[in-house]
Amino acid sequence: MTAAPTSWRVTAPAGSGLYKGTGDVAKPFTTRSKIGSGWNAYNHLVSTGDVNGDGRTDLLARDTAGALWLYKGTGKASAPYQKKTKIGNAGWNQYAQIF
Repeated sequence: MTAAPTSWRVTAPAGSGLYKGTGDVAKPFTTRSKIGSGWNAYNHLVSTGDVNGDGRTDLLARDTAGALWLYKGTGKASAPYQKKTKIGNAGWNQYAQIF
């Protein structure tokens, strides 16, 4: 069994939406859940799984200056990520995709 996919969509100024995967091919995602605001500071968001090896899904974000940020997953639905940590300086804008 594979995990259901999750999709992010940045919608300024209202904030970002989380579309949880359902595992159903006929209706693959749930309706949008607002997960905060301020995400429009980033031009790329990606969650490829556990980046730091703690068993929780993390989020990578690239800001418009090209810096790379890590949001470590908490495993809690009410507060899914810890405070951001800068893991890469400017220059990440040269890449079309980060995964």
